Amino acid sequence: MRRRILALALTALLAFVVAAVPSSAEAGGGNNIVIVTNSTDGQTLANASTQVIPVPMDTVTSSNIAIAQNTACVGCHSSAVAVQILIVVGSPHYFAPGNAAVAANGGCDSCGAYAYARQHWIQISGPAVLGGQARAQIDEIRQEIASVTSSILPSDVATDPSLTRDFELDSELNALSNQLIQVVTSALQSDGVTTTTVFDGTQESAPTP
Repeated sequence: MRRRILALALTALLAFVVAAVPSSAEAGGGNNIVIVTNSTDGQTLANASTQVIPVPMDTVTSSNIAIAQNTACVGCHSSAVAVQILIVVGSPHYFAPGNAAVAANGGCDSCGAYAYARQHWIQISGPAVLGGQARAQIDEIRQEIASVTSSILPSDVATDPSLTRDFELDSELNALSNQLIQVVTSALQSDGVTTTTVFDGTQESAPTP
């Protein structure tokens, strides 16, 4: 019964977070949402999405969300990573960043869940132009973020009670995200536009073993 209650609670939380995110048209920019749910004993699931997009709109309320959830399983692990860079063109009148990471285990034994969300907004004075070299570097970093996400198992009470692996994920993803921000910023500046950071937010979430 306890597992069923926890599973229902997690499902309700998941539905609430997804329902709260507006569509891309309403948001004034793209939403980057990664949801990983796992209920199979011994299974490891991981997903990462890295997004770099221009937002030439007067209202900017894009959301960047990562959710990892294990429910009623033994030895299952889930990782969700969302990294988003918004290139805000001109001077919009309304900014409302949405950045959230949620990781949860419901009725699980020896399970690990990890979620990471990094959202960065760059405001620029002119058109958003990223050359071929910058795009190639972005693709490379995107692949590295996906590789880190899938190669480092989230911490669990049985094999890593000190959260060493979760801290390693934090460190690796922060470093790659910083590198991505630098690549995008340098490429924009080299095209002659002025860049200003208007928002930078990071959330990391993992249940206490």
